[in-house]
Amino acid sequence: MSSGAGSSDPPSNKKEKKPSPSPASISILSLPHEVLLNCLARVSRLNYPTLFLVSKTFQSIISSSELYETRIRLNLTENGYRYIAVRIPSPKHMLPAQSSTLLAVGSNIYKIDSSDHAHQVKVWKRSYSSHVSVLDCRSHTWHPAPSMRMKRNGSSTATLLDGKMYVAGGCDDNYVYTSSPDWIEAFDLETQTWGSVKNPRLAKSLRLDGKLYLFGDEKVVYNPEEDQWNQIGMDHCRMFWAVNKSHCVIDDVLFYWDREVFKWYDPKGDLWKEVKGVEGLPDLRDHKDYCKMVDLGGKMGFLWPEYVYGIHGDSQCRIWCAEITLERRDHGDEIWGKLEWSDFVLSTDGSCSSFDVVSASV
Repeated sequence: MSSGAGSSDPPSNKKEKKPSPSPASISILSLPHEVLLNCLARVSRLNYPTLFLVSKTFQSIISSSELYETRIRLNLTENGYRYIAVRIPSPKHMLPAQSSTLLAVGSNIYKIDSSDHAHQVKVWKRSYSSHVSVLDCRSHTWHPAPSMRMKRNGSSTATLLDGKMYVAGGCDDNYVYTSSPDWIEAFDLETQTWGSVKNPRLAKSLRLDGKLYLFGDEKVVYNPEEDQWNQIGMDHCRMFWAVNKSHCVIDDVLFYWDREVFKWYDPKGDLWKEVKGVEGLPDLRDHKDYCKMVDLGGKMGFLWPEYVYGIHGDSQCRIWCAEITLERRDHGDEIWGKLEWSDFVLSTDGSCSSFDVVSASV
């Protein structure tokens, strides 16, 4: 019962709480440049094509050399073409590439014989050019490099040694004999200039043990420290077996694919030995001429095509990739391999009859 007319409950001394304002949403784009740069440097480059679409700020950072310098400083570089392959537009005039005319130098890929201004000579239906193009794997863009002194075709070969890119072969015989002697050209990557190196007639090349081995009419080896060519002795002639097959050099060891097994060259006894323990690959005996090998940062990348035919006559080419880890055993006298993974990484038109692969670090 109330104590009097018009009485009411005493007012509360507690003040009514107002809802606290929701914190303003923080965008990653509002982070300082240095912080954002370090964040993106820690993201796998396989995600960069997607991140490139986020904003102009992301595009600017992903395309910058600053990002990749940061990745190098943090030891976060990755070898290209692992787990997935991404199509990169190429100029329409770009001439077909062969593995011998492609050379990975850091995050760049140099391509010999690759210009729309190529001087074409109808010899064996091959095109000759002195032009060189460079693919920047950071920005996925092509740009020209200084031209060679001689015009060469797709049968030329390029090898990286001691800070220089050596290019040999691929010259028109008539042009060589009437104009100048056959030579190797050496491109100094630091000064971006070409110089010539007199040499015997050559066809294939590879780098091994800090030396440049060349195989052609003569088999010779070049030691850059001595600036001297020497004949390859009989104790190294077996290496020639590999250069005409699918091969690669990993940690200064020469490997090649021999239809059903991988083999490696042991220079101590001039022997080819089988890489033991590799299991899980499909039967590739019918693909021996189409398989490719590449060094993936100390591991072996092995690629091969698979052709799939539809019921309407259409076809598709799937490029498969396997990653194989390598281990020396028995005091270095044995090499064992283990298949880490394999999957197809790229689908293309069934008219694709060949492909080549190099590995760039970005």
